[in-house]
Amino acid sequence: MTINGPKRRLRPLRYRLTRRAWSRAGAVAEVLQSGTTRRVLTLGTRSALLVVGSALIAMSVAITLWTELGPGPLDVFIGAVRHHTGLPISIAVWATVGTLIVIAAALGRRPGPGTFISPLLIGPVLQAALAALESFAAPDSIVVRLLLQCVAIAGIGIGAGALIVSGLGAGSGELLASAASDRMQRPETAVRFACEFTWIALGVALGGPAGVGTLMVAAAVGPAVAKGYVVVDALAARSARGIDKGLAAVSATARVLVDA
Repeated sequence: MTINGPKRRLRPLRYRLTRRAWSRAGAVAEVLQSGTTRRVLTLGTRSALLVVGSALIAMSVAITLWTELGPGPLDVFIGAVRHHTGLPISIAVWATVGTLIVIAAALGRRPGPGTFISPLLIGPVLQAALAALESFAAPDSIVVRLLLQCVAIAGIGIGAGALIVSGLGAGSGELLASAASDRMQRPETAVRFACEFTWIALGVALGGPAGVGTLMVAAAVGPAVAKGYVVVDALAARSARGIDKGLAAVSATARVLVDA
């Protein structure tokens, strides 16, 4: 009696504590499914997309500079700015991108917070990634360099797609192309193509570096961004559905245990 008695008293206590724990878990899950906390969770995911997308763009641009096949069109212009001013690459990126944002805003496209935050992330990451890559010699094989250039273009596309999906503000290039497309009543892809070759012309005229890789980026970055948006959007939607199912399962289990 003295041994079994405490066990019998502990069972209801343990059961009550378990029910209480699951009740609280269910309440938390329901709040996450619909409410302020859910919106905060969504903002966290969007912020992660912004950071990851910016870092991916920066590292991809660093690869285009490292292969020495020629950087992207806007980077040709940034290279010319650096050549004439002697500015560090991060400062040159901020100055150029800031100018594009101002022009896009003047044309009627309002930037989002991510439009300002992304360049602040891209500049330092680009500088660090380029410094790390330059500690190694670029591949001698032209085929390997071309493959790396293609990988970098795909990375830029996915990174830009992540910025768009985040909903916190598109990149400066996408913002300017959209603004110009609205004003000119032309398809955005055609306007983006014209913008890319404008940066090449201005950059080369000012002494910026250009090459076959520059033409590759100019021709392929528009479709890469469109495809990157589709890929990231599908992954984000799948992730959101997974989170919803998990929270719904916790909430349903909690209700069953509490009602038992």
